[in-house]
Amino acid sequence: MHTRRHILAGLGAAAAARVTPAAAQDAFPDHPLRLVVPFPPGGTTDVFARVFASRFGEALGASVVVDNRGGAGGLIGGGEVNRARPDGYTLIFHSPTSGIAGPLTRRVPPYRPLEGFEHVAILGYTPMILAVSPRLGVNTLPELVDLLRRQPGRHSYGSSGIGGVPHLTTELFRARAGNLDIVHVPYRGAAGAIQDTIAGNVTFVVDTFAPLLPLHQGGQLKVIAIFGEERAAVAPEVPTAREAGFDVVMRNTNYLSAPPGTPADRLERLSAAARTVMGSPEMAAELARMAYVPVIGSTPASARDFIAHEVTLWGSIIQAAHIEVE
Repeated sequence: MHTRRHILAGLGAAAAARVTPAAAQDAFPDHPLRLVVPFPPGGTTDVFARVFASRFGEALGASVVVDNRGGAGGLIGGGEVNRARPDGYTLIFHSPTSGIAGPLTRRVPPYRPLEGFEHVAILGYTPMILAVSPRLGVNTLPELVDLLRRQPGRHSYGSSGIGGVPHLTTELFRARAGNLDIVHVPYRGAAGAIQDTIAGNVTFVVDTFAPLLPLHQGGQLKVIAIFGEERAAVAPEVPTAREAGFDVVMRNTNYLSAPPGTPADRLERLSAAARTVMGSPEMAAELARMAYVPVIGSTPASARDFIAHEVTLWGSIIQAAHIEVE
């Protein structure tokens, strides 16, 4: 996890590269771009993508149209972009679920995480968090673990789907809490998992602040742990899992990618615009409300290096949990 933190820190500290003369002379872009979000509307990645898209269009001087192409844990949208014309006009707003963990959990991957795209920029990351229904009567992570240990096999957790970041985060937590005997209930997106946690049909849910913070603030759910390295300013009362004695640090990192074969000058033009957006104080303020940390100064090269590291990280979790989808 320390290596991962250093890579992200390096991305944030990288100097913003200048647009090359070739890119400056190119008329690209001269018509609207399509930004594929490989998940249904309303989720963490979709919310971030929409905040990003309008500012990204302003930086490029062209409109950017968000196109939700959900299904198969992000693999439908990912496959469309993987096969799209490599002209820079079709991009994807990836999460580790669609870009890395999803293909790694498939027996026959629809694309490879690293080579299946040209990577434009790492944009930002947010910690995973765990929430329960207030009716459960559990107020801390140790209390939840004690309940699960006392009643093995009787409790379940909901996630947005098999092989997604919430699923893999919970599997890592389950293993590090002593191989807890709990049942995974995958849903087609986060909404169902969250609603069933509120209703008491599943014991807990793991996701991010974007969908869970309003419910925590409104009392419908209670966030009891952050799988981050520090507490979040949006909910400073919630301790980290490490504070509770469980060494689990997991993030959802969003990044921008293009079809394989997209010309280098267009990738740099797109990356420069992304750096402009992510370096703005307005974007930082917008993301802070969702507990997102912007990555500033990412380039195609540094993005590729980071994703290669993520492939190793997520691959090890998938292998340890013996997760494979037909």
